[in-house]
Amino acid sequence: MGFSLTLDQILARKNVSSRTSSNKEVVINNDQQDNENMKPVQNVTTMPITQALNYNLSRQRLLEKEPWSAFSHHSPVNVSMDGIPCILFWTKRITIKFKNQTWLDLTDEAFGQEATVDAGNSNCSEENATLSLKFGDAENPRGLDIRFTLTNYNKFSIQSWFSLHRVEIIFNNSVQASFNATGIYATSSYSYHCHRVSSLQRYDSLLLPSDTDMSSLWEVTFVDFQIQAFTIKGGQFAKARDCASSFSPAILIGLAMSLILLLVLAYALHMLTYLRYLDRHYDFIASPAHFPHLKAGDAADEKELLRSQGVECYELRSQQICKIYV
Repeated sequence: MGFSLTLDQILARKNVSSRTSSNKEVVINNDQQDNENMKPVQNVTTMPITQALNYNLSRQRLLEKEPWSAFSHHSPVNVSMDGIPCILFWTKRITIKFKNQTWLDLTDEAFGQEATVDAGNSNCSEENATLSLKFGDAENPRGLDIRFTLTNYNKFSIQSWFSLHRVEIIFNNSVQASFNATGIYATSSYSYHCHRVSSLQRYDSLLLPSDTDMSSLWEVTFVDFQIQAFTIKGGQFAKARDCASSFSPAILIGLAMSLILLLVLAYALHMLTYLRYLDRHYDFIASPAHFPHLKAGDAADEKELLRSQGVECYELRSQQICKIYV
């Protein structure tokens, strides 16, 4: 398959360990040669990108705004429409992988000091927003893009919120992988932050690959992922809604154990109450109050009957057998 060969060549040119080489360009060739005969192209100087959208990369230090941001010199992608910010995006690390190729690290191209990512195809409206990150040469129509689709829910005047609907990987202007986002949302006055947003199952799979394309062949991971859309004040991230407290395996195990302990405690309390009831019941049966009082006449007749009874004794083989009538 022509696409597979070309894409393998792209991912083979860049190693995940070369994170500091921001001056390298992802070069996309149209030839169909084998991977063994291909050599990486390095030290290619990229030209500044002219962006059609009013887009800028904010250069404010992120550490002053978010305590978890280890890469303080990296700044968020700020997409604006008519001078008004509508999308803020930042992540500590972006890595993608196709088939069994080496992980491709795109972090420096998006957030490095000399970032070359192009967000010119991004757009915002009242209900939807699209963040398009194109890596490599902006003039190359066969570039590699990562596109985020966000939705604004403001039907209720009391509370509105936004959510990440889908993440797509685009190559040669064609969607090659689509991941449906699950649980990535926040109210309009908050941003969304998660330590790891990934399609890998060991990371809770917040990105689920679509069944209709080649998504299962792709893997994508964002570390310290943060995004905000539609309602942005001052061009900075608002207080973050964190995903860590929701679906952690340790927390789920703790909840399951708590439920089991609660059931055991409820059963123990039930048995204790039942035993106390049995004690009171038997105490009542054994007490004199349980039997009706004898009348005086009946008591006298009973005594007379006892006095009228005799004792009969018989002697048999030198043994005394007595019959006592009561």
